Amino acid sequence: MKTKTLLLIAFLVINVLSAQKNNFSKNVLGQWKISEKSTESYFTDILENYKKLDKASASQFESQKELLVKNFIPEIRYQFNEDFSLSIITPQGVQKGTWQISSDQKELSLISIRTTKYKIEIFSTSSFTITTEFGKNITFEKIKATESKANTNIESNDIEISESKNEIQNLINEFKSAIKNKDSVALTNLFYNKKVLWISVAHDKSFEYGKKLDPKVKEIEQSGAYELLNDPQLKDIGLEEKFYNINIFTDDKLATVVFDYKFVMESTTTNWGTESWQLVKTNKTWKIYNLMYTYNYLNIKPLPQYMID
Repeated sequence: MKTKTLLLIAFLVINVLSAQKNNFSKNVLGQWKISEKSTESYFTDILENYKKLDKASASQFESQKELLVKNFIPEIRYQFNEDFSLSIITPQGVQKGTWQISSDQKELSLISIRTTKYKIEIFSTSSFTITTEFGKNITFEKIKATESKANTNIESNDIEISESKNEIQNLINEFKSAIKNKDSVALTNLFYNKKVLWISVAHDKSFEYGKKLDPKVKEIEQSGAYELLNDPQLKDIGLEEKFYNINIFTDDKLATVVFDYKFVMESTTTNWGTESWQLVKTNKTWKIYNLMYTYNYLNIKPLPQYMID
């Protein structure tokens, strides 16, 4: 009789725990966003991962902190599905994976490019807080039904977004080719209405140095590589612009492209910095609406390690 009683108690306990686990999992289902107070912690956690894996990439990532914290991270959505599939929806596309909760309901595992485990600190039907491996506390908020409905097209648009990114990458390749081939006509055709709007922005110390060479130089001015393509003095001099850490943000109609670059003349780097393009899609074709870039002279600020070939 005692044995039967123990078995019955064990059976009831197991079923209660199972029900709790199922209820817990059901509460996770749906779409979540990173709370406003946690966007910087989220950024810092990713930065720590970069530092652990690739210091050069960490430096590049850190340089874009303001853009990522204010514009990119708040748009990220985590979609937890009943079949334990996971969609991480970002402005750059959707990353697929799976999710699971430990039997003691104290650990959340996200499996995508790699498996990441988080300690669950607080959980409710409207929010939950986790602690990352680097000790950062990040709170997620449940997206309300009305807001979630407004976002239902995000994943369905993923195919179009991916196609747009491929088209933009082709535009980038055409741009690089036009400079290398000194084809000013091809380069001009890449700009909206064939109007080249190309703005240079000098970093402070490079600007001071440039003023000594040419007192007329301005901190911000219409200036760029396009001016060199038809220069007869450079007829036999090779030109090339090399791109690094390209980031593309698009909604399939407008786009921003941000990357690091270095400009090379006859195998010698003349300057380097960050470049940003504003793009518009018209007649099913991407065009550069404007182009801006910062520049550093090498004798003022040496190339970062990741740009050294």
